[in-house]
Amino acid sequence: MDIKSFLFSYCAKNQTEPKFEVRPIGPKHRQRFLCEVRVDQCPYVAVGNSTNKKDAEKNASRDFVNYLVRVGKLNAKDVPNDPTAPAVDSGDGQAGRGGSGQQRRFFGDSSGPQDLGEAYRPLNHEGGRDRFNIIDHVQEQKDMNEAESIDVNAAIHGNWTIENAKDRLNIYKQSNNIKDDYKYTPVGPDHASCALDLAFVSF
Repeated sequence: MDIKSFLFSYCAKNQTEPKFEVRPIGPKHRQRFLCEVRVDQCPYVAVGNSTNKKDAEKNASRDFVNYLVRVGKLNAKDVPNDPTAPAVDSGDGQAGRGGSGQQRRFFGDSSGPQDLGEAYRPLNHEGGRDRFNIIDHVQEQKDMNEAESIDVNAAIHGNWTIENAKDRLNIYKQSNNIKDDYKYTPVGPDHASCALDLAFVSF
């Protein structure tokens, strides 16, 4: 018996009926479904989500049955196991029952998160000394911005960039008293437009 059928049979014994409400969530290219389960005599609203409606309803049913176990209306041994759930080692060599035995620790007894590197340690673990102050952060941000604006292909076009080309053109025009007129024209669709810059120089 699957978990949704189990919930329906429990509700039938109590003269109620579960109400499933499924609605799509998320963007269109990665659609998910959110299911809410309500029962008239119960204040709890169970929630489940998945990539299809059927699994979302199963997840919400599992949530509601787990609630009934938590409040003591159902015995955990009466709840059917989920065949798609991974087997849990109960400590006595039997897997899949999710029994009352102790679970095996992920980190062995000899090691823990503190032995795995900087990512698992608190920021100020060395005597409370602040190793990374605001000045370092500002300098790092400035270096990052400068690195992003570097033209790595500048050697291909003679190390000319838009900025130094405009500067040199302005210097040349001012030294030779040349009048000019710039015309900026947007090119392309609105969501991906760029500007075309034309300079009209009169000698």
